[in-house]
Amino acid sequence: MSTSKPVNEQNTEQLSLVELISVDIEETKSWQRVVSVALPDSEWQNACAAQLIQLRKKVSVPGFRKGKAPKEIVENQFAGQISVDALEWLLPRAWQQALHQTGGLYPIDDPEFSDIDFGDGKDFTFKATCEIKPEVQLEGYKGLKVTWYKDEVPADGLERTIESIRESRAEYVEVERAAADSDRLTADFRQVEEDGAIIEGTDVNGHEFELGSANILPEFSDGVRGLAVGEETKFPVNYPEDFEQETLAGQTRYFNVTVRKVEEKKLPEVSDEFAASLGDFENVDQLKDQIGKNINAEVDQNNRGRLEAALVQGLLAINEFEVPPSMINRYVTHMISEQEEREQKKLTDADRKQAEENFTPGAELALKRWFMLEAVSRQEKIAVSDEDFENHLQNLAAGQGEEEVEKIRESIKRSQAEGRVREDILHRKIYSYLEEQAKIKEEMVPLNQA
Repeated sequence: MSTSKPVNEQNTEQLSLVELISVDIEETKSWQRVVSVALPDSEWQNACAAQLIQLRKKVSVPGFRKGKAPKEIVENQFAGQISVDALEWLLPRAWQQALHQTGGLYPIDDPEFSDIDFGDGKDFTFKATCEIKPEVQLEGYKGLKVTWYKDEVPADGLERTIESIRESRAEYVEVERAAADSDRLTADFRQVEEDGAIIEGTDVNGHEFELGSANILPEFSDGVRGLAVGEETKFPVNYPEDFEQETLAGQTRYFNVTVRKVEEKKLPEVSDEFAASLGDFENVDQLKDQIGKNINAEVDQNNRGRLEAALVQGLLAINEFEVPPSMINRYVTHMISEQEEREQKKLTDADRKQAEENFTPGAELALKRWFMLEAVSRQEKIAVSDEDFENHLQNLAAGQGEEEVEKIRESIKRSQAEGRVREDILHRKIYSYLEEQAKIKEEMVPLNQA
């Protein structure tokens, strides 16, 4: 698509520093525009003259006091610098005036200038390639067929959660017996050759690990199981082909291990005292009731996420559009910054490159989802009212009264999060609308994906 717009001389005179002859817009991609701009040669001459005046004040020319050299001499000696300065002055002003003239072009990043042509009395012309937010027109969401893989609350969820809590609060008591599974061992070990010769630089002293843990290679646990304090052994460990440390994957290493301490794990009994130690619970029944509610809420949230993902994937499959690369790059940069902040360290160049590759597909999908939801909101006129916002605050307060509502309101205001909260409410409304319009087939999550 190409459109050419005449210059509104009155607006140009009032709102810009430069005069344009024409502005032509070409749509090369849904998210890209190439803007061709033409200015009269007089604008270029005026820009050069203005830069000559500025440069003359600053440069020193032999035989003349600073700022007093004849402009003809300065112009001849510094012609290249004057042209560079004039371009840097004129291009952004001409670009801003061109944007004003188009009236509806809103770039999301700085343009890339090219095909700059001027001189010999001809018009000053250039092209500016810019990225814009794509205008997505969504189709097919009414009657959309999707499959929703829904999970059920696990029958043993309560028991496994309580057991996990007990494990996290385990105490260890030193014992004088042979090591058994679940014991915590402290051991010294080193790598040796098959014949027992020591491999220098491989000593590790005072290493703690839980015998039989899933985090320990089974062959290592097998090698030390049954040993008592002070006993020593040598055994091989065969590392699997897919071992995370590539230098060990598929290799066999021999270890010499000496046990220094054996500690037996003691789990707390599930009692009213145990429940009270975990929060404001009077007894075990109250604890179990809260855990059950938490499990149900987590399953519901996961199921909701699966449904929303199914709706998004279904719509993206029949509505293809591209996302501007600069938006993806900014999103990825933000994700990497968040990772560095979490880990409190800067990524190396190699790790950063790998992170960019890993994050890019997810960033592109997230942006497409955002554009898709925005399109539904625009097309169906779905918005968030003040009443919606207040109802959301009431739900967050969970019926605890107006005092709690005001605390939440103040917290949102203090963190300047109202915009994000409203967007979250909007997205929930959009997903509810899409769910109403779609034809959803429910199936249980396959066992191999549960």
